[in-house]
Amino acid sequence: MSGADGMKAIDALRDEAVAWLVRVQSDQASADDWAALTAWLEASDDHLAAFEEVESLAAELTERASEIAPAVKPAASRVVPLRRRALPVWSAAAAAAAIAIVVGPMVWRGYRGTPTVYQTRLGETREVALADGTHIRMDAASILEVQLGWRARRIQMDDAQATFDVAKDPNRPFLISVGDQQVRVVGTEFNIRHYDKTVRVTVRRGVVEVRQPALGPTPVARLVAGQSLSHVEGAPRSVQTSTDPGLAFAWTQGRMVCDDETLGDMVAYLNRRYPTPIRISPALAGKRFSGVLELGDQDLVVKRLAGYFSLSVHRTDRQIELR
Repeated sequence: MSGADGMKAIDALRDEAVAWLVRVQSDQASADDWAALTAWLEASDDHLAAFEEVESLAAELTERASEIAPAVKPAASRVVPLRRRALPVWSAAAAAAAIAIVVGPMVWRGYRGTPTVYQTRLGETREVALADGTHIRMDAASILEVQLGWRARRIQMDDAQATFDVAKDPNRPFLISVGDQQVRVVGTEFNIRHYDKTVRVTVRRGVVEVRQPALGPTPVARLVAGQSLSHVEGAPRSVQTSTDPGLAFAWTQGRMVCDDETLGDMVAYLNRRYPTPIRISPALAGKRFSGVLELGDQDLVVKRLAGYFSLSVHRTDRQIELR
């Protein structure tokens, strides 16, 4: 499913959940309505998640009515005002959900946060300052999607590496979806590397909680400064170790620190940092290297690797081959 199709499906499911909330919280709701809702919720975990999120939105709208009203004033003529008599709590929520139908996209974006995509090209690093005070540094060839919502700050991290210095906000946890895991923090500093279906989280300050949603809500690890977790997507377990966090952050200083790394993995990373790709044969991919590479000049990096492994360098306009 494409990104656009996926968003349409999510919007349709959200609208369906809003309709259910309005239906069962109206004064005319019957036992049959509640039974039908129960059947709809039990039909899919996605239905339940959408309904719970809409409930949270309705409650938020009710609590923040005076704050939100000026922003939706142009649509006021289309919104049926609440009756002046005292309303049960859920009737207020239903009215809030009805408002969400009228100004749905705008309110929903405010609740979830408008998605913003940040991307770096080959050889490019980038610093991003978010509106909440969080600072992100992105490594080359990385993509992040950020949503700063009312209740949570969310990031979708695909094939990428980035450091996060998260502004503390106990009321809005910072949630990063990466591979089949979710990283949850309130305020801390850490690095995440997600390449080739392998996730590595390294903490420099604070506490980071790692969950694996497929295994349930219980965290698989709570990492503190000087700890790291490595995980291969789909694996039932992760490996937690003590480490020098400076090693994971070295790329931000233009260095690559290798501890018994394979040449294949090194070349895969270097090809993200430089526009001219480096090629090696499968027979060389398993050779190992320990040391520090200064990443400023590709020619010097290639020269050092060639000298270390006793290889020759063959350069064309399109690639550099080590033999």
